[in-house]
Amino acid sequence: MIKLFRVNTGSCGGCDVEIAAALEEYADLAWAETPAQADLLLLTGPLTASARPAFQALYDALGGRVPVLAVGRCAIDGHPFGRGGVAELPAIHARTLDGCPPTPEA
Repeated sequence: MIKLFRVNTGSCGGCDVEIAAALEEYADLAWAETPAQADLLLLTGPLTASARPAFQALYDALGGRVPVLAVGRCAIDGHPFGRGGVAELPAIHARTLDGCPPTPEA
């Protein structure tokens, strides 16, 4: 069982819907109740100026124990806003799942 914890930093909700569909489709995925209980931290939405310090603090508190997956273009590079994704924060080591939104199969 892979436990996921989602952090939405201002997404439109498209990636969140696809993540929920993936959880319904794949029995080996489930929600974690807290970030500390997660096997994977999912980031959706651009890292806005107000969300960036909180997300960085969460990442730092987890000490690299929980990998980060930036789901969708907003989380990766802030598209369509032109800024605000994990690409701007080299201190956060994140894998990326491209798409707007990515499919549940991805």
